Amino acid sequence: MHVPDVLLDVRDATRYFAVRRGLWRFGAAPTVKAVDGVSFSVESGKTFGLVGESGCGKTTTAKLILLLEAIDAGTIRFRDIDIASLDGTALRRYRKSVQAVLQDPYSSLSPRMRVGEIIGEPLRAASDFTPVSRRERVGELLTGVGLRSDAADLFPHEFSGGQRQRIAIARALATEPELIVLDEPVSALDVSIRAQVINLLSDIQERTGVAFLLIAHDLAVVKHMSHSIGVMYLGRLVETAAADELHRRPLHPYTQALLGAALPAHPDDRHQTAEIAGEVPSPLNPPSGCRFRTRCPMAMARCAETVPILADKGAGHHVACHLV
Repeated sequence: MHVPDVLLDVRDATRYFAVRRGLWRFGAAPTVKAVDGVSFSVESGKTFGLVGESGCGKTTTAKLILLLEAIDAGTIRFRDIDIASLDGTALRRYRKSVQAVLQDPYSSLSPRMRVGEIIGEPLRAASDFTPVSRRERVGELLTGVGLRSDAADLFPHEFSGGQRQRIAIARALATEPELIVLDEPVSALDVSIRAQVINLLSDIQERTGVAFLLIAHDLAVVKHMSHSIGVMYLGRLVETAAADELHRRPLHPYTQALLGAALPAHPDDRHQTAEIAGEVPSPLNPPSGCRFRTRCPMAMARCAETVPILADKGAGHHVACHLV
């Protein structure tokens, strides 16, 4: 029996933002429930894909893990240690173990620094690296992501978008992390080079054993890379399962619609569509009960009255839906 080696464990993570504008100066400020009780785990050497439409809370979840936002409730544990309690040496160790690759390769790299300085910057804090050994390590990282080692002497503007994202990946790998948060890593790239970067990330994982938290809105990307998938809608997880299980047996109407909207892998494959009616409701005033009910073609009266609980439906497949 497989006993998972849980690297990152997120339990009931919650992050609300109070809106402070002149319109509400004399009353209680409304609250955006960006992340509302989200739970999932990432195993060592595996990829957990977090998918959903823009504004569903995926990036805020990533910021909580990267300690760029403070958690309001719940816990995030890395190697069974609550990251909110980290400080000093333990905090530095965590930041070394958890790195990120962001969406836009054009803004994530400093235009004033040469590539060798960008990749080598995380190594400066490591006392066991001399200038010579640091440059050698930078060369190894560049060749590891499919670039020439002498690219270290160039500036980011001398590279294409796909090459810049490879540089960002090399920088993330510099500290030999256990987990890399990939926030829409290919959405800003041309379609022709997305597959190259996706395949590169898969090769890196196989070679190094690094775990990924993959955040994306494209289910085709998530399916290709992920071992497990969580589907998010308006701050909550509505379904989680192993990647193959989720695509074989999607249970939530929102997941079914996302899969229906995804393009087939091959032109001859059958493609069933399931349209999502209407617009995503405002997170300032989400619907009562099930937050997807205002767009769900199968909504019942109960859906407006009771919040569905993420329940186990067998084979590690969890869904929050009154229909199931």
